[in-house]
Amino acid sequence: MKQNHLLPYKFKKAGTLMFLPFLAICIWLLLGPCECDYLKVPALALFEDGYLFSTKSFTNTTTDPINEIAMLGLLVSIVFIALSQEKDEDEMAPVERQRAFIWSFWITAILYTIGILFTFGMQFLYCTFAMPYIFFILYIIRFNLAMHKLRRELK
Repeated sequence: MKQNHLLPYKFKKAGTLMFLPFLAICIWLLLGPCECDYLKVPALALFEDGYLFSTKSFTNTTTDPINEIAMLGLLVSIVFIALSQEKDEDEMAPVERQRAFIWSFWITAILYTIGILFTFGMQFLYCTFAMPYIFFILYIIRFNLAMHKLRRELK
């Protein structure tokens, strides 16, 4: 029994529509202000003031939810694109998915190693936050290029 763990094709369309706005918001937040003072909502924090070894765990705080919404929106859109079926899914698609996954894993590992060795301070934190997104984006690019090449050869 073959199980398909992919989302239907319509999720790819939804992810594509969501991707650019959330990417633009994330880049804007990365380059500009990280927190806005005019929009604060109560939230549950795992650690007080962001310190791992703080005295209080699971405490209430107030925060600006724009960063979290933007990052979650970008992640959901990328996952929808990466893990959705193709319109014309055939027997070669799983093979290309596996190749793209392994390739993007290696490239991300190399980029992360470079980031660990050569970035410091807040740039290291930005690099660390970007790596999961970079993995998915590289996977999407590699898989779509491989599928485009395969479709062209079949015509």
